[in-house]
Amino acid sequence: MTLPELMEKALTLPAAVAESPFGPESICVRLGEHGRIFASFMPMPGWVSFKCEPNQGMNWRQQYPGTVRRGWHCPPVQQPYNNTVTMDGTVPDAVLTEMLFHSYEQTVAGLPKGTREELLGSLRLYRPEEEALVQSWIPDEITYWRWSAGSVGSWPLQPGMFNEKLSGFAGHQPLLWLWQGKPAGFMNLFPQKNVEGGIRFGYVLLDPALRGQSLGKRMVACAVYHARKRMKARSLHLSVYPSNPAALHSYEANGFRIPPDTPVRMDTCMGEKWECVQMKR
Repeated sequence: MTLPELMEKALTLPAAVAESPFGPESICVRLGEHGRIFASFMPMPGWVSFKCEPNQGMNWRQQYPGTVRRGWHCPPVQQPYNNTVTMDGTVPDAVLTEMLFHSYEQTVAGLPKGTREELLGSLRLYRPEEEALVQSWIPDEITYWRWSAGSVGSWPLQPGMFNEKLSGFAGHQPLLWLWQGKPAGFMNLFPQKNVEGGIRFGYVLLDPALRGQSLGKRMVACAVYHARKRMKARSLHLSVYPSNPAALHSYEANGFRIPPDTPVRMDTCMGEKWECVQMKR
């Protein structure tokens, strides 16, 4: 991966903005305009700096001595929380990507609550009386199948069907996503079967009136923060149909990947065979 390719990937993250506050020789990618920096790119001599949790940062420095070092641009007291990587091909692309998303996650966690909610929205527990609102965000049958794989019941949904489905989950958190203080999305977070510390995302849904504004990415980022911070998730899991490119893009932009050698599931939806992939972060 080249430095421009890595910067392009950084700019796909939710609320990412590129600025050059220290002159044209460096490009900083921030969370929001004039916000906190999570990646600093120096095209000459070919460096990138990331935020890091000190122990994880030290692990990377030990794995790639000389190529990954403490943040060159930071005062000594801040250096354990920053790594600078020389883009010489030593660090594998997968590790560079891991460093990028780790930096983003560390930066999100360090934001004041109000700033984080302004950039990524907020979550609160879903209430059963909001079932009709959530179901109003499913305008047609194809949306229903993409959202639920038909697991809630027959289409069209009737009152009470979704609440009944949710009542069958153990240890779950049905959540309403709020954007600018108003209900804008839904998701259900629940333990991933046979994975200690694993949390699974299910029934992820965005108000269709808000599509086309990159808000799906922000909603997923908000859920990632919640799962890590509030539910102490060690890993995150979900299923998605590649025939739903908007959803797939939102997950990829938040660091979800299809693990190697993961079998593809074929679902029967609307009388057709749909490919379903498993993603993990």
